[in-house]
Amino acid sequence: MERLIFDRKRHAVILNLNTRVYKMDKILKIAQTFSQACNVDVSGDVDCTVQVTLKPKSRNMRAEEIGYEFFNHVLAEMKISEDI
Repeated sequence: MERLIFDRKRHAVILNLNTRVYKMDKILKIAQTFSQACNVDVSGDVDCTVQVTLKPKSRNMRAEEIGYEFFNHVLAEMKISEDI
């Protein structure tokens, strides 16, 4: 399964995150932060893999960059709380 899927038709990015690697509470915290700039949907199995869909509210924002930025923010949040 790909970790990042770009849906150019919908101008969105879909991230598949393994919750054994990425902590669920951190995913939800960053999703809430990103909700100011994107429509965010988090779904899936909290014990395995969750899918985060980010759709920028502005066409000026690049979905690809937002997807990678989301990963970086989750990792940074985990590092701050020393979960890595």
